[in-house]
Amino acid sequence: MDEREYFLLLPNGAIIRVRYAKDRGRILWFTVQLEAFLNADWCPISRYDTSHGFVHRDDIKPNGDQIKSLPMSFSDNETALNFAIDDFRLNYLLYIERYKKWIH
Repeated sequence: MDEREYFLLLPNGAIIRVRYAKDRGRILWFTVQLEAFLNADWCPISRYDTSHGFVHRDDIKPNGDQIKSLPMSFSDNETALNFAIDDFRLNYLLYIERYKKWIH
């Protein structure tokens, strides 16, 4: 089994943190987390993962509460992993702006 972690840099002080485990070409589990540098600290904004045995998204509020999405259906974890990365690449500013509104 091969476990990896890497970061994708986005504009405006944001990153996508990607962690996954792969075995024989198949993604076994993954976490894709959007983080932003706000108020001199890295803050988790939203996360896709397979932690409960299915793909879902958690939107994270500044106080640590999480808004959990319903399970998402994908043909495999690799498709879901790529979807999560693409979603954050395209929509990161929307997620960060919503998070900032939750602060106030």
